[in-house]
Amino acid sequence: MIELRSVHFAYPGAQRLLRGANLVIRPGEVVALAGPNGAGKSTLLRIAAGLLAPSEGEALLDGRPVESWSRVARAKQLAYVAQSPKTPEEWRVSEIVELGDYPHREQPPAPRPLAIRLEEVRTRLGLATVWERRADSLSGGEAQKVSLARALVQDTPNLVLDEPASHLDLANQMVLFRSLSELATQGRSVLLATHDVNLSRLFGQRLVLLNGEGIVKPMPEGAEEQGRLLRQAFGVAFRPVELSGTLCWFPDPRGENPAEATAYSGAREDGGPKGPGGR
Repeated sequence: MIELRSVHFAYPGAQRLLRGANLVIRPGEVVALAGPNGAGKSTLLRIAAGLLAPSEGEALLDGRPVESWSRVARAKQLAYVAQSPKTPEEWRVSEIVELGDYPHREQPPAPRPLAIRLEEVRTRLGLATVWERRADSLSGGEAQKVSLARALVQDTPNLVLDEPASHLDLANQMVLFRSLSELATQGRSVLLATHDVNLSRLFGQRLVLLNGEGIVKPMPEGAEEQGRLLRQAFGVAFRPVELSGTLCWFPDPRGENPAEATAYSGAREDGGPKGPGGR
């Protein structure tokens, strides 16, 4: 479990970025953190992963302060993927992915054999065709999948992923979010940053917003409240569309704010009556 309690943070010489942020990611849960550029998403994730100390408040990993874990012990419990991870250009993909096993070379070993974990991620993320290629021959999306594979080979109960879909095409984004949901069913806690406010919700994951005020806000239940919160966070109007029983939100090019309208103009995917619908 990952927990942030009243977390404040400010970089030297800059305004306070986080102002009492609270967030809990329980076992079996995927939480997607969305928000505008510069709102502090990456900072919050780095604090959750124990890579950055908060100015005030605390970050907990499985009920203990994250800084109280030794580096190896923490790496057995939590895997982190940065927004722009660096990989040795001359290394082969298989070698980079195998680095995920590094924490388990100290006792106790990983619960599952390395060979099984390697084959699992190679299949899950579609890496067979690039498995023996050098890192400097990969596209941005392929490199991102390799970094994700390394984290999955680490086989930890907690995952922190900074914009893991930013370089992926639509098909691979679907594979990623489906995989994260599957990992959650195994009892893992997953925290990710994203700019897509819909994909996580379509896969039944929880969306929260960091809207520039330094506080994490959950998506409210009501459609009007959801539209209002999104507009406050991103500074643009959104239109609601119901897809597969889930209320999704898309930027409104007309500039109208459906959260303030008396009737919604969103259309259901089946062509049925217009309305807020969904959850």
